[in-house]
Amino acid sequence: MSIAFDRAAGYYDESRGLGPEAEELVADRVEAAVRPGGRLLEIGVGTGRIALPLHRRGREAVGIDLSLPMLERYRAKAAAAGLAPPALLRADATRLPFPGACFDAVLEVHVLHLVPDWQAALAEARRVLAPGGVLLHGGGGRYERGSASPRDQVISRFEELAGAADRTSRVVGAASQEEIRERLVAMGGRVEELEPVLWEEQETYAEALAWVEGRVFSYHWRLPDEVWSAAAAQVRAELEAAGTDLHTPRAARHQFRFLAVRF
Repeated sequence: MSIAFDRAAGYYDESRGLGPEAEELVADRVEAAVRPGGRLLEIGVGTGRIALPLHRRGREAVGIDLSLPMLERYRAKAAAAGLAPPALLRADATRLPFPGACFDAVLEVHVLHLVPDWQAALAEARRVLAPGGVLLHGGGGRYERGSASPRDQVISRFEELAGAADRTSRVVGAASQEEIRERLVAMGGRVEELEPVLWEEQETYAEALAWVEGRVFSYHWRLPDEVWSAAAAQVRAELEAAGTDLHTPRAARHQFRFLAVRF
């Protein structure tokens, strides 16, 4: 019942990428939290958005994902960079195919909202962690709500319109970061917020509209087609009626955060 990203493999990096500078800073945070030589597992490794910069640095990591097309995309990117093939498995986060206490760190980024039994996924991550290990839970990025960027404004308005027309939940797993934090504490974890990665980039309303109209985000996939198309069309119509310049780039600030949880 978890959401696999087969359909997104071809555009995932374009729509979810962090940019070269931000991805290196994210890799710095991971490296600082995981002891040198520590055995690392990434749950929901996808196209290697987080793992590939670590791979380039020589950090060995095992990655799992439900989507074979996403894993194949990561393999192709690693080969194009002249790197050894990454250690990848198609596997379910709620039933990890590893013995207990075999990793020093488990990393997951933007995964738990896609997993209905996300508590079981956290329990599995805890099971495969060696004593003293660290679980890294990542969130934020280019589409975080509340930034007032063109993307944030377009997506927020779309969600408002779509939500008024259809009450179906678009999130099948964890509903909030606070819910995840509370569960980690209840599991006995000591939670530390790492220094966030901050960056600024240029974006346009036209690009944001294209992402919504292209239905690239997983939380739009569960909407009825007619609700999605009507809401997307209304957002565009409202921006055009307001005389909004759709194509001039505007500065937008973003942040990416990690919780480091030690057991």
